[in-house]
Amino acid sequence: MQQPDMLPQFTQVTCRYREHVLRLTVPAGESFLAGDIFLRNEYPLTGLKGVFRKPVIVDVGANVGLFALYMHLNIKGAVIHCFEPSAALCSALRRNLAGCPEVRLHAVALSDHDGRELFNLNTRKAGQSSLHSVTGPQGEGWVREHVDVRHAGRAFDELGIDHADILKIDTEGSEPEILESLGPRLDGVKHLYIEYHSLRDLARIRALLSGFEETSCVARGDAVGVLRFMHRSLR
Repeated sequence: MQQPDMLPQFTQVTCRYREHVLRLTVPAGESFLAGDIFLRNEYPLTGLKGVFRKPVIVDVGANVGLFALYMHLNIKGAVIHCFEPSAALCSALRRNLAGCPEVRLHAVALSDHDGRELFNLNTRKAGQSSLHSVTGPQGEGWVREHVDVRHAGRAFDELGIDHADILKIDTEGSEPEILESLGPRLDGVKHLYIEYHSLRDLARIRALLSGFEETSCVARGDAVGVLRFMHRSLR
């Protein structure tokens, strides 16, 4: 279990985005996250065909809610489901999204099974936190937190999420398992942003999304990057 003195530290940053002045709570040392999303267009919105009335957006691995806030500011009236298991990150997410009544927070991790597991929380680089031991929780700055884990497909069914105009998945290693558990429900997804964290995962993700057209791949290194897909029916 995490100790109080090992909780992630947060800082306040101010970011100007269009006509908005955003005051955001972000993990200390990771202020660049706000810049990536609001200034450097990490999740481009061009070419989002078919996203019109009453859109539904699902953010898996919501962290402190910056992607959800970005979507809220750009796609009016969207219902946004955020999945984030870490209690500390959920607390910051609630602050960042306090003015967004359309956001639904689900404090669970998604995977291909149900249970309660240890979550590897990186108190120095919260964006690397994961159910998977990506770089190993033994190093300095890592703590372990018990979290609830849900089978992604069953969680969607119970919440009545039968389609998603936009699905974003960034879970530091659980992406293929989540796609597999969604199974045929993926046919109800129009657009998808997904991170990969190994070349093996990249190959698995592309195979699992064969019904989609890959529209971009932005590499962040030799084996890490962000993929963007669009359902082939929207071509």
